[in-house]
Amino acid sequence: MRSKFFALALLVGVGTWLLVVPAFTGGLGANPLEKLLRQSGEISIWTLGAVLALSPLRVLLPRSRIVGALNRHRRAVGVSACVYGLLHFGFHVLYEGGLDGLIRSLSKPFIWFGIAGLSILVGLALTSNNWSVRTLGGRNWKLLHRLAYVAATLLIYHQSIAGKGHWYVARWLLFPLLALQIARLTKTLFTRWARASRPMSPNPPSADSYFRKRETSLTKSGQKVAGRPSQLKQLAALRARSGSAFGAITTPL
Repeated sequence: MRSKFFALALLVGVGTWLLVVPAFTGGLGANPLEKLLRQSGEISIWTLGAVLALSPLRVLLPRSRIVGALNRHRRAVGVSACVYGLLHFGFHVLYEGGLDGLIRSLSKPFIWFGIAGLSILVGLALTSNNWSVRTLGGRNWKLLHRLAYVAATLLIYHQSIAGKGHWYVARWLLFPLLALQIARLTKTLFTRWARASRPMSPNPPSADSYFRKRETSLTKSGQKVAGRPSQLKQLAALRARSGSAFGAITTPL
């Protein structure tokens, strides 16, 4: 409960510190709407990047408590990326002067990439709940939420072509994510190769050893529950069964 509260406080605190506090302290500069537009977009895309980084970090650092704690709240992080994206869209409408300005801005290609990425985030946010997991099934739900990678691709491209200097921010998100994914894939393939090349045991457990262990455990349990006819009958039946089985296995052809 404390970790969940801390995660939510952190996500809300980022927006408060970068959007709300500057608005009340005059820290937005000469063009407040433009500053809010840019800041909200960067918060959204960096939050989405944090969600996508959790999966490879979980593979690369399986014993990290911090990574494990963040993975437990990845839905909240993903939903917050959508919320900040919607704020970014709202600031864009205000920046363009209303719906008429929004319609005119649709002539710019980067707007379409942003709308497409945001639409995917909205769909993923609406299905980030246990009811959706039960309704869709775990496998289908996971396949659906892999669209987050498509949304990230669209939004990174949207960020990189939105204006001069925006690619500088986008590349600091793109290249680390690619590096993490490559590292995860490399470790996964190496682990599978190591397991496949591991020599098999030269003396696999035989049926004889299995029945002897089973007989020993039942003998001990029979001693503990002496006087219970059902347990003693089970022990006698196992002895008779194991005797015939050993004979069938060890009889030479």
